[in-house]
Amino acid sequence: MPNSARLLFALVALLFTGATRADLGDFLADVVAAHGGGATPSAIHERGSTESLRRGNGPVERWWLAPDRFRIEIRYPGAPESRLMRGADAWQQGQPATPAFHGAVVLQAARMALPWRLRDNVEQVRDLGALPLGNGKQVRSLEWRVRDGIRMIIEIDPETRLIMRSRGILTINNSSMEFATGYENYQTVSGRRVAMTERHFAMGQYIGSTTLEDVEFPAVLPAPTFDPPSSEQRAAASGRDATGAGS
Repeated sequence: MPNSARLLFALVALLFTGATRADLGDFLADVVAAHGGGATPSAIHERGSTESLRRGNGPVERWWLAPDRFRIEIRYPGAPESRLMRGADAWQQGQPATPAFHGAVVLQAARMALPWRLRDNVEQVRDLGALPLGNGKQVRSLEWRVRDGIRMIIEIDPETRLIMRSRGILTINNSSMEFATGYENYQTVSGRRVAMTERHFAMGQYIGSTTLEDVEFPAVLPAPTFDPPSSEQRAAASGRDATGAGS
């Protein structure tokens, strides 16, 4: 191919890529507006209850602080669940998390403030176009490359621009796991639209739900919220696991 033809081809490709990226940016701006608009929340604190088909029902509390702090506590009957992410480190039940659990916590954290973070990370977002949902309906599907080996597929109602479902895909050693969340019962909280009901799936199987009762958007969260577990806490967690309480 002559050099002039190569240059023309490259310019055309660049123009089309730029137009697509601009269209995606406009669409994400609409998505953010549908969820209340404004700046990305700097912190989120949520309380509610979780219903697990395997572990029973219990109160749940979640904290997220931009850009990379996340904590979740679920008081299941007899076997509480604790997960913490602080930058590149993560813990489960007070112990350093395995790569799989670390990735799962990253995906949980990625769902927090999701509409705004898609807008903020537009360079890592790819438009997958319209996909059939059944009954003649479609969703607009996007892919967010959260980090190496971790990506999220987000399905958005093309009319309301509300997020309907996210599918987190974690790949370790060429093996993939998928964790999906469906979003229902949107309500306005402090000017933002929040899905107060979440339906959870693992590898395509329904595993339970979360119902939020209180959602706050503070400017910041107390630093101790994300303190790593102490040696005493790790020892206590290890003791619970040894007796089977952590299973």
